[in-house]
Amino acid sequence: MADPGQKGAKKEVEEDFLKVLFENAIQDRASDIHIEPHANAAQIRFRIDGILREKATMSMDDHEMILNRMKVLASLDIMSHPIPQDGHFEWPSSERMLDVRVSIFPTVTGEAVALRLLNRAEKLLEIKGLEMDTATAVTFRKLISRIYGMVLVTGPSGSGKTTTLYAILKELQNKERNIMTLEDPVELRMEGIRQSQIMPDKGYTFAVGMRAILRQDPDAIMIGEIRDPDTAEYAMRASLAGRIVFSTVHANSSVGTVARLLDMHVERSLIAYAINGIISKRLVRRICRACVEQYVPEQQYLEYFGLEAGANFTFTKGKGCDICAGTGYIGRLGIFEVLAFDDNIRHLITDGASTAMLQEYVEKAGLKTLKQDALEKVNAGLTTLEEVVRAV
Repeated sequence: MADPGQKGAKKEVEEDFLKVLFENAIQDRASDIHIEPHANAAQIRFRIDGILREKATMSMDDHEMILNRMKVLASLDIMSHPIPQDGHFEWPSSERMLDVRVSIFPTVTGEAVALRLLNRAEKLLEIKGLEMDTATAVTFRKLISRIYGMVLVTGPSGSGKTTTLYAILKELQNKERNIMTLEDPVELRMEGIRQSQIMPDKGYTFAVGMRAILRQDPDAIMIGEIRDPDTAEYAMRASLAGRIVFSTVHANSSVGTVARLLDMHVERSLIAYAINGIISKRLVRRICRACVEQYVPEQQYLEYFGLEAGANFTFTKGKGCDICAGTGYIGRLGIFEVLAFDDNIRHLITDGASTAMLQEYVEKAGLKTLKQDALEKVNAGLTTLEEVVRAV
C-alpha cells in the first residue's frame, strides 16, 4: 500500500510542474502547449502567434507522471494507452481561470499531449477590433445586419473564424433578439446569449441541435462549424425560413467554400439562395514595433506578388529584440476577403459554373481578395511579404 505522505508529495510535485508550465505559457501568450515524447526525452513546445516554439525538454519518467496527472484532471482513463482521448479541465492561474482542452494521441514513442488554453475572462473582440479597411467593414456590416439568410466564415484551423463569429454576436446582441448557439466547445461565455455545448459522443451533434433549436423561436443562430450535409441543410433551410444564421466552414477561399458545400452534396439552389455572403480570413503575424526597420525582401517574394523593390511600396520587418523573443513579430492581425452574393453569383451557382468561373466573375466585379488585402497591410508596415506567403 502506497505511503499517503509519498502520494501527497508526488501530487505536489505534479501540480508545481503544471503551475510553472501554465504560468510560462500565459507569460509567452501561448494558445497551445504540445508535449511530445521521443526516444529518450519529451519535448515541450508552445504555439505563439500561430508558430510552434521549443521551450524545454523533460525525461520520459516525468512525462509519464505529468501525463497521468493531466488524465486525472481531465477525467480520462489512465490505463488506456493505445487509443486517443479528449477531455478538459479548469486551472486557476495567477492571472485568470484557464479552460484547458486536452487531447491525448498515441505514437510509437509514447502518448503525445496537445493542450488548448482558453481564457474564460478574455474580452470579446468588437468588429472594429478586427482591423478591416473601411470598404470591407461596410460590406461586412451589411451582411450581418440582415434579418435572414446565412453568413459563413471560412479558413483553415487557427485562422480566427470563431473570434470573428463572437465579434458578430457581440454586434447583434440586444434584449430584443433571441440569439442561440451550438458550439464545440463553448470558448467564451456571453451574457444574454443562450449557448449550447454539443456532445457528439452522447448523440448531441450539430445536426441534432439544429433540429431542436428551431423550436426555441430564435432570431439569430450561430453554429460553431458545418461539418456534414445534414447540418448544412438544416442551417440553410432555417436561414430561408426567416432566421439569420452564422457558421464556419473549412475552405481555402470564399469561392472555394461553394465547392466545399457541393462536396457535401448540398443542393446548388440552397447554396445560391440561402447564403448572403462568405467571409474568408487568415491570421498573419504583426511586425514588432520595438525593433521595426526598413528592408528589401528577397527577389523570390517580390516576383511572387509581381512587385519590384522600391516601386510604390515600403517594406518593413522586425529586426528581432528581447520584446519579441528575437522573432521580429508580436501579436497577429486578420487578413479578410468579404464576398457578398449578388444575383449574378446566384445564377452562376445554379447554372453549374465552375470554381474558376466564379472566381473570375467576383474578381472582375471588384472583390478585394485575401492577397490584395494582405499587400495593403504589408505596405502599411503591419506585416511582411514573407509572413503573407506563409499564412495566405
